[in-house]
Amino acid sequence: MALQLFIPCFMDQGAPQVAAATASLLGRLGVAWNYPQAQTCCGQFAFTSGDPATARRLMRHFLRVFGQAETILCPSASCSYMVRRNYPQLALNPGELREIEGLAGRVRELSEWLAEWGPLPWTPRFPGTLVLHRSCKARQIGVLPAARQVLSQVAGLKLLEVSPYYACCGFGGVFSALQPQLSQDIGEDYLDAVQATGAQGLVSLDSSCLLHLRGLAQARDLQFFHLAEILMSER
Repeated sequence: MALQLFIPCFMDQGAPQVAAATASLLGRLGVAWNYPQAQTCCGQFAFTSGDPATARRLMRHFLRVFGQAETILCPSASCSYMVRRNYPQLALNPGELREIEGLAGRVRELSEWLAEWGPLPWTPRFPGTLVLHRSCKARQIGVLPAARQVLSQVAGLKLLEVSPYYACCGFGGVFSALQPQLSQDIGEDYLDAVQATGAQGLVSLDSSCLLHLRGLAQARDLQFFHLAEILMSER
């Protein structure tokens, strides 16, 4: 069965260019893929807002849509984390847990899948300096080394990092809605740290973080990219 592409709902609505870059990337690699039209939200927002019933309903829909897939590819560390780490907490019986654990092992975040794939058959080009955004879920799921490995193939790109003190961009999903001022303050501090490095902007595995930060950075001279966009760049 062809690789199944799992596109998060926020990307579908707020960053469709990242989904398009991911599809173009797979096409350029010659990988057969398809996009199940019935997919919806993975349930992360319901889960983190304390609504397990809704999260469980969305989880079960996800299982129906992707249950037969050999590989489920997701260009989002946070949604990959939701399926792999949080779905097991929603299981109500041993049979459901076994089904979830079997599926969770087939969910691959884009950068880790690409690192396993091997060298790209072309050389992406991006002449500039970017901060690699260490999103909370990318750290927790352990995919940042893979991201660095993949981005090392980009000619002209210099990657920087901010101090580990800036552990979050301030988005946090529902946190940004429940604590908007605190979310903004954390984000502004983080962007100050990014600009202090002299970088032109950010590259991330999570478009949700980029949407949040881009909204705060309208008066700043910064650029924001998902890894898939950088890999399809030929500047």
